[in-house]
Amino acid sequence: MKKLILIAFLSLPALCADHRQELLDADRAFDGETAARGLDGWMAWFAPDARLNTAEGEIAGLAAVRKFYSGMFARREFSIRWQPFFAEASKDGTLGYTMGRAVISFREDSGEVRKRDGRYLTVWKRQPDGRWLAVTDMGN
Repeated sequence: MKKLILIAFLSLPALCADHRQELLDADRAFDGETAARGLDGWMAWFAPDARLNTAEGEIAGLAAVRKFYSGMFARREFSIRWQPFFAEASKDGTLGYTMGRAVISFREDSGEVRKRDGRYLTVWKRQPDGRWLAVTDMGN
């Protein structure tokens, strides 16, 4: 019995590691789809119950989240690319978060290209179909 308990205890980190890798993979796919499809690719990775905490206040629901981000994606030659460097997940694999570095660039009306390095935090929730989708995202 002690041996079974020890084996079960030692396998717990491996189970969590699988969830962390799933989150890192999801975040990288989120980046790739956004690069390929812009706002539509970005929004494909947000959960139906997504919420944002913005300077204008709380934004809730996919339609409102899309509206909020549409201005950012409408900038001339807009690009956002990112790479996660850390992920953590709940033991039951239903919630998690990723952190990483991002680069945003776009062309100003003056013609000057603006480029900004930043950091981000995305909170993920496993959906009934097993996919991880973002429930909130924050960056600087």
